[in-house]
Amino acid sequence: MGLGCSSCARPLWASSLIRSPSSPITSHKGRLALYSDKPFDPAHGREVLAEIERRLARSPLNDQKHYRIFIANTGWRNRLVFLWNYGAGGVNYYPIPNVFIRKADIDADRVMTSFGMPVPPPRTLAYYGAHEIGQSLVAAQIGAIPHFRLPAWVREGLADYIAFSGEVDIDALAQDLRKGAPDIDPHRSGLYTRYRLLVAYLLEREDWTIAELLAAPPAQAAVEQRLLSNPAR
Repeated sequence: MGLGCSSCARPLWASSLIRSPSSPITSHKGRLALYSDKPFDPAHGREVLAEIERRLARSPLNDQKHYRIFIANTGWRNRLVFLWNYGAGGVNYYPIPNVFIRKADIDADRVMTSFGMPVPPPRTLAYYGAHEIGQSLVAAQIGAIPHFRLPAWVREGLADYIAFSGEVDIDALAQDLRKGAPDIDPHRSGLYTRYRLLVAYLLEREDWTIAELLAAPPAQAAVEQRLLSNPAR
């Protein structure tokens, strides 16, 4: 979930609480850094960062900026950095190069649900990290305020497309959309699968560029109608 910078001051100093001397566990891999307020194996942290980098590298929007990923495990830190997005899996405060992820088992590459259970794959910790950094990559193209004003299906769909390395089975997901599968409804599932499908359809089947999509996003209903009316390949 990406946000504008109206409350950037708090994430700046809140991030220092996660990487304070009382919680010094960090991992670094190239331009990416991972911080946690709970101990983890730094080698596993580097594996997560390497997977995030692999996903970002597949996107034409990828840059060479440095990003810091903070895992907020304890309840008060989570509330502090997530603000009104408390309960989300991750949050981004572009243009600050910090992203925050809720409680996670870094060694297992898993983010935990609010019930303390690991989120099942394919939504790994690497996925969440790539999704939130993906928000920054998209926002860098148009600015924080225009990014915040994008339709949710474009803003979250593009970040999800990046987080999944651009790997989308358009035909299979289109069938799920036709059948009304629960996972394809973001309001029921909390997932961005539907949005990722629509972005993939425009980019891969209608040959839109990302710049065109950001400049003039079509109505979600119109894209869905075209998607469902076109035969599978």
